Amino acid sequence: MKAVKLISLLTFVLVLGTSITSCKQVSDADLQSEIQQVLATNPDAEDVAVTVSDKVVTLTGTVKDDAAKAAIDSIVASVKHVKSVVNELEVVPSAPDYSELDQIIEAGLPEILVEYPKLTASVEDGVVTFGRRHASRNR
Repeated sequence: MKAVKLISLLTFVLVLGTSITSCKQVSDADLQSEIQQVLATNPDAEDVAVTVSDKVVTLTGTVKDDAAKAAIDSIVASVKHVKSVVNELEVVPSAPDYSELDQIIEAGLPEILVEYPKLTASVEDGVVTFGRRHASRNR
């Protein structure tokens, strides 16, 4: 009877020891590398930096909108071994594209400036800048 208890106890210790050592311990550096690889495929995360400390991931940098911020948070939180995510990402919208507006304004300027021969005008990012045309000197 003592032999059976001893064998049972030894088997339990062996199984427990095996299960503990078989649990892969992931380092913070390995976890950070894995997260960076996952985010490398996401164009919304190109300006995102990742740091990991005690399996807590901190995200810093900028994204274009709240949806990208939430999606990146969700992706990182779903990575195995991540305890939590500290999302310090800033939302910085892309600058508007004024090229079409500039072309429309530029096309209308000659018609307007015909009445003002001493003026010049230029357009950039939706802003019209007026100047004086230098008169040619005839001496």
